[in-house]
Amino acid sequence: MMDTDGEVPRAEGHIRSLDPFRDLSSVVDLMSTAFGERLDPAGQATLARMRRFAHSGPLMQWAWVFLGRAAVAPGLVWVIDGRVVGNVSVRRARSSGGYLIGNVVVHPSQRGQGIASALMKRAIRAVSRRGARWVGLEVRADNKVAQGLYDSLGFREVGRTRHLMREAGAGPPKDSARSCLMRRGRRGDGDALVQLMEAVIPEEQLPLLEVQRTDYRPSWRRRLEHWLRCEDEIWWVVPGDHAAADDGIVAAVRAQHQRGAFPNRMEILVHPASRTDVEADLVRQGIASLRGSPRRPIQIALPRATDSLLAALKEESFQHLRTLIQMKRSLRHRISVQIKG
Repeated sequence: MMDTDGEVPRAEGHIRSLDPFRDLSSVVDLMSTAFGERLDPAGQATLARMRRFAHSGPLMQWAWVFLGRAAVAPGLVWVIDGRVVGNVSVRRARSSGGYLIGNVVVHPSQRGQGIASALMKRAIRAVSRRGARWVGLEVRADNKVAQGLYDSLGFREVGRTRHLMREAGAGPPKDSARSCLMRRGRRGDGDALVQLMEAVIPEEQLPLLEVQRTDYRPSWRRRLEHWLRCEDEIWWVVPGDHAAADDGIVAAVRAQHQRGAFPNRMEILVHPASRTDVEADLVRQGIASLRGSPRRPIQIALPRATDSLLAALKEESFQHLRTLIQMKRSLRHRISVQIKG
């Protein structure tokens, strides 16, 4: 998420480190005011979860922070007369050596005063001092102001993902017949699924999407992790042809049941060299695998959005939600930070 303003710091107030026990409630209110109805179902569920923890008392807040769920350190806030009017949240990336900026938000009454730029510069300096080699973020493709700020701070685009959503109650897939080429994924498919993922998602984009190779290795450990989170994950795969993947897997769909108010998720991977036309079958099989929760929306993110896959998703009532640009900045060079107030 991103909401930004101009670059010249003229605002009153000052920057300080975010205190999750003191500031979390104010940050939640700030995000709700700034983003409001622009949040998708996953964003709304995340905000609701943050609000619950903000009012849950010290014991639960301590548990949340130390289990890594808060994703706030080393976050920063801009404060005027004791009131939080700006925030940048930063968390360590799953891949070593980097940090991810989750959101930059400024209260509507304080925009245009350089608060977002000052928060970003201070956050970059903070993670650089922690030994980070890079920092990354995502920004909506239609947010030109935010992109301009990030460009000026040395970020560069490394990839894009197109997000689509199927509304709750959209019904079963139009054709429930399963392709004869498809079978259920199993533990022995791990290496082939990793190879398929690497063929679809560019290497430099992986850490920005927080993709790790272990995520593509079905195992009893992963099943236990999902069970503990009250979630479930199902893979369906299409065995390969010689031209695409050396008899490995040329296409796959992952269907994930989510807990609480979070939407279900699908992931579809099709090898770019595959000659097998299975996009429609993958979409239908993914929806059918999630039929146990028909009142829950389904979201999908596509790092590689081919015309045939987009057409198959549209046929099954998926609608464009947003396009996110993944951007990355090397921390080999320092950035100056000059802030008034």
